[in-house]
Amino acid sequence: MKKWYNKFFLNDIRKAVEKYSLIKNKDNILIGLSGGKDSIFLIYALKLLRENSYLDFNMAGIHIDIGINIDMLKVENYLSFINIPYIYENIDIKDKIFDNEKNPCYPCAKMKRGAIARIAKEMGFNKIAYGHHMTDVVNTFLLNIIYTGQFHTFKPNSYNEKHKLHLIRPLIYVKEDIIEKVVKDENLPLGDGKLCPQDKKNKRKDISILINEIKQKYPDFEEKAIKAIESSGCEDLWG
Repeated sequence: MKKWYNKFFLNDIRKAVEKYSLIKNKDNILIGLSGGKDSIFLIYALKLLRENSYLDFNMAGIHIDIGINIDMLKVENYLSFINIPYIYENIDIKDKIFDNEKNPCYPCAKMKRGAIARIAKEMGFNKIAYGHHMTDVVNTFLLNIIYTGQFHTFKPNSYNEKHKLHLIRPLIYVKEDIIEKVVKDENLPLGDGKLCPQDKKNKRKDISILINEIKQKYPDFEEKAIKAIESSGCEDLWG
């Protein structure tokens, strides 16, 4: 590991883990793998965390194929090389959600989360980790304000009562551009093929454009938004 990675991103992950009790010794963590940069970075970062901290935990990666057949061979080979188990599950919901839904993102995400939770429970995992980063937190926060009129975004640590699983997001203090740089510099593998037919035409993409426009005038906007979310005292945020 490059020594400057501590300051670049690993200390931010440690901060999130400690502040929100995300990972404890002997945890069994299942990590969602989309084939994109965020999830492979999460695998890489948690491996570094395990090697450079007091924490001793197990982890595996899982890819849920909705029927668009992303080629995950490079990712699977990488996980094998670093001795992290890889799990594949095909739920083949593509025709159902894209043909019959005006907004397929919500049912797709719900079905994928359900499949991951089911498999996690069956295989003895007690936590599921997602690669949502700081930019995702702010994006979801603004999306809910603009489209639903509510103060809400996903939490660092939440509990799935139905499946008795914790859902954790260790990257909440890591910005997207840092993830992009590390993935490129470390040549981390990505899935081959188009990750999602809706990738470039949804409300979340519109909010991303808005965030970039705000950051041109206020470069620290994301950090200030996270501070506001943490200090709000609102149950629907992180209060």
